[in-house]
Amino acid sequence: MRPLTLLSAFLAGVVLSVGCSAKPPARIEAYLGPEVERMQATQGDLRALGDAQLQAGLLLINDTSYAESAPALSERGLAFLSDAVRRRIEDKTPIRIAKVLPSAALTPESAQQTVTSLGRAQEVSYVLVVIFSSMESEIPLMLPLGGDPEQGGGRPRVSGFETNNYALAELALLETGSGKVVARTDGRAWSRLNRLYVPVTSNAYPVIHRSLRVAPIYPREEDAKDILRSIAGDEALEQAVYKWELSWSKPA
Repeated sequence: MRPLTLLSAFLAGVVLSVGCSAKPPARIEAYLGPEVERMQATQGDLRALGDAQLQAGLLLINDTSYAESAPALSERGLAFLSDAVRRRIEDKTPIRIAKVLPSAALTPESAQQTVTSLGRAQEVSYVLVVIFSSMESEIPLMLPLGGDPEQGGGRPRVSGFETNNYALAELALLETGSGKVVARTDGRAWSRLNRLYVPVTSNAYPVIHRSLRVAPIYPREEDAKDILRSIAGDEALEQAVYKWELSWSKPA
């Protein structure tokens, strides 16, 4: 089996495992309107677009307007995801990020009228809208003091918490002149944070486990939840961009 086929099978399994929960719900219609569902290009259209590099302005939105949304990312978390978008998009698609467009004041109510005008004001032919959203759940539980079994942990067990973040990355490429959505994609992922009940400490905590990686991450306690949300968002982005990579790939 070829490497790309193996990766396709792996990510398909991940989509099934995280997609069945549908957390959080899609938010792109709230920002771009219901027409976004109908205004999609075919694979042939995408391959035609892929013959030339597309200069785009990046409009990154961390949506927290949904009633059950996780808290907003920090400035550091947003910077991490902005860098991840540029790196993954430019590595795997014909899109090149020419400028980053301001999105701080953008709301679902104002976005439909604002997105294309931002693109025109910044003189870019396309606007790449990237919406990150997530939901979280947290429960108290007893954790092995030395970490999970795969970390070599076991008894004794001590009080702690488990936080699960379910992330969604939605991407849409718009023509600035017409406002038409010429390409869309999305991806889902999750990350799990285990931390101990203060004042108990262990060098095995806090620890983050990810949906697409085996190796855990050990963040600082004060940054743990922000890193949890950032990592889940990046892995959701990875899935979304992978779908575009397949769509833009030309037949062998």
